[in-house]
Amino acid sequence: MKAADLPDLVTHLRTTLAATHGTSVGLSGSLARGDYRTSDNGTVTSDLDLIPIVPRATDVPAVRRQITPVLQDVTDRFAIDATAAITLLAVYRQVPCASYITSMAGRQFLVDPLNLGTAPSFTHTTDDLLPWLIQPITYYLAKASHEDPITNLAKARAAALHLTDHLGLDDRDAPRDLTRTVREVYDRYDVTLLASSAAYLNAPTAPDRFQAVRDLVFMENQGIPFTDSALAAPRRHQRTRSTS
Repeated sequence: MKAADLPDLVTHLRTTLAATHGTSVGLSGSLARGDYRTSDNGTVTSDLDLIPIVPRATDVPAVRRQITPVLQDVTDRFAIDATAAITLLAVYRQVPCASYITSMAGRQFLVDPLNLGTAPSFTHTTDDLLPWLIQPITYYLAKASHEDPITNLAKARAAALHLTDHLGLDDRDAPRDLTRTVREVYDRYDVTLLASSAAYLNAPTAPDRFQAVRDLVFMENQGIPFTDSALAAPRRHQRTRSTS
């Protein structure tokens, strides 16, 4: 998929998701923010990230059945890796500083049967926000030790730059020594870390660290375990429509 295809992707998502019920679905991540990655030939290499919101944990199985074919359809049509993280409504309302929500800030949901309107815009203090700015750094550092280190370290560096930019820090070494950057911000600003970040920093080289950090992140962000929340569609073939 090329960047020029993004409006078509959003239109297709709205049309396809209109057949679902019981869940409001938002577009999150870099495609929502506009800072998605592209290859040298202009192909979008970032994932599509959807956030289906459900009122109750008992709604999760039905929503998984509805969203799974939507993700596969989008993957097949647009040749983009498609993921979703099903999220409890109560948790969505409790964690407005979470990165998946700040990515959605001010945007309408793709479909909104729960009448959530637009995702909340940032109105919180730095003290509220700092733990949530640190969370993606430690998450992607942990993930880099488990898979695709090049991509995940790049994501961790981008999150670190977002953190230092927010604080107005001119630290050229921040993207190079990410753990040091996190520890220095933690010490300087007396940050109360989220459990996932604390778990990583307490044992960054532990062999099972990524699974532990990932599971904590999903409970913090989505309110349900990773295995219940996360959905992904593998690429089966290239899209048939032109990307030129």
